[in-house]
Amino acid sequence: MICSYLPDSVVSELLWAWESLSAVTCCRSLVVVYDGIYLLQIGMAAESGNSGEAVIVDASKLKQGSVYLGVMRSKAQRYLANLLLYPGRSELPFLPSNTQAVILQPLGDKGIAIIGGDTIRGFTTSDQSWIAFIGEKLDATLAKYSNIVPSMVQEGI
Repeated sequence: MICSYLPDSVVSELLWAWESLSAVTCCRSLVVVYDGIYLLQIGMAAESGNSGEAVIVDASKLKQGSVYLGVMRSKAQRYLANLLLYPGRSELPFLPSNTQAVILQPLGDKGIAIIGGDTIRGFTTSDQSWIAFIGEKLDATLAKYSNIVPSMVQEGI
């Protein structure tokens, strides 16, 4: 799911990031939250209850969690190589239950990309470096629209 209020150039950039990550890494889920707004949830997702629909990202709840706050304070990528060993897993209920590894990539000071993988320790050091560069690129693109996107979402434009 992609926020329907995003300009085409931002949608293209987000889809490029997804296609790049899912094609060459163990990435099976990608979530992007920026400026307090959930912009993208693509790939595999947890199913909600009996409906079988995807669990939607609650950006405000995510931002209150220790995992998110830790990444935003440190301004550094965090790699959870074996997700089952981390108590913070409960803060990521939108990821499917078979998610084995997660990279939490800050997007500047305003956002985060959450990359879920299907293999324990599946992201290599090269993958991690590349994801950091993708994060910088996404931040540069999203920063151009950070003043207009929140108001567009709130107004339903």
